[in-house]
Amino acid sequence: MKTINVGLIGLGFIGKVHTIAYKDIPLCINHPLVGANLSALLRSRLDTEQEATGGAGYGVTTTSPDEFFSQPLQLVDICTPNNLHLEQCQRAIAAGMSVYCEKPLAVSYEEALLLADLAEKAGVITQVAFVMRYLPAIKQMKALVAAGEIGEILNFRGHMFHGSYLDPNRLMSWRLKQSESGGGAFIDLGAHLVDMALYILGDIKSVRAQMHTFIQERFVDKKQEQREVVDVDDWTLCTLELKNGATGVIEVTRMAAGASEESSFEIYGTKGALIYREKEPNDVQYYSQPKGEWITGPTGLSPIEGERPLNIIYPGSKYSQGMMTNIHLASEYDLLLNIFEQKYSANDFRSASRVQQVIEAAYSSAKQDGLLYKLE
Repeated sequence: MKTINVGLIGLGFIGKVHTIAYKDIPLCINHPLVGANLSALLRSRLDTEQEATGGAGYGVTTTSPDEFFSQPLQLVDICTPNNLHLEQCQRAIAAGMSVYCEKPLAVSYEEALLLADLAEKAGVITQVAFVMRYLPAIKQMKALVAAGEIGEILNFRGHMFHGSYLDPNRLMSWRLKQSESGGGAFIDLGAHLVDMALYILGDIKSVRAQMHTFIQERFVDKKQEQREVVDVDDWTLCTLELKNGATGVIEVTRMAAGASEESSFEIYGTKGALIYREKEPNDVQYYSQPKGEWITGPTGLSPIEGERPLNIIYPGSKYSQGMMTNIHLASEYDLLLNIFEQKYSANDFRSASRVQQVIEAAYSSAKQDGLLYKLE
């Protein structure tokens, strides 16, 4: 098994998930062709979560970007706040290293375009962690739509609800600051749903959005002596018109009581319907209008053109690590195979910049009371 030298930047929640997924590849994939050598870890500080840092197993752990980038890395995995992505991606690209970046790629469309241009000019392999693409149910959706099984697309809808910010005493964080995050619920959660719409259904022509911030100030620390203004959205409703004429809506919030992770994506066409539910990640619900019946799961369709069959990169049921780790593992292993084969990813920085364009248009629309924004 060939190994790729991986350097990780940031070991917060998502950095830990990425690390677990890299480690699980040789355990959960039968006869993997490539794996990750966890070569270096870059953190902003080393005096916190020392057990996690030590247990992660990276060869070099440092707070020095210079030391980190001096290592013989082939892949840099970026798991830091959104406003740091630009500089970190630029440095990795300049060093000729492949880059895996958490979503969103940047805090603005302009930054995302810059990174896409730089990566293409340098010829480096890039990928963004739009990991819902790797859900079996979403792959089934993509294949059914591509095969014309539900006919002409009429409308679609998606939602993603979290309850993580409903507590008014939850402290201020970078995710609640426009300057550091680039946005709130829509850039955080909505990015996944926008990517799913683009991935399954095609290009988006216009955007209209409304947003609301329910808790407009939060305490800075546990002393509760000082508050800061929250300048990002807690809830967003976005209407999207596709170039093929179909219209859909996306609703996201981080203020849904009782929802730790609640999401769905539905597509309705002239010959049928497709429904994904987060609680059933392995099987799409497919209604066939000609047969007049609901069908669960795959229907013997060929693999999606240009993509690896999911059974090659996704853990089998006996080795499932849970949905979150499974989809990150599949995404990371797919990228490692791309680097091994010197193959560019369809989920690259250019693709991510199109997601960023839609996100930015939605924020512009909301600031102007739901004005319709047409995309170039």
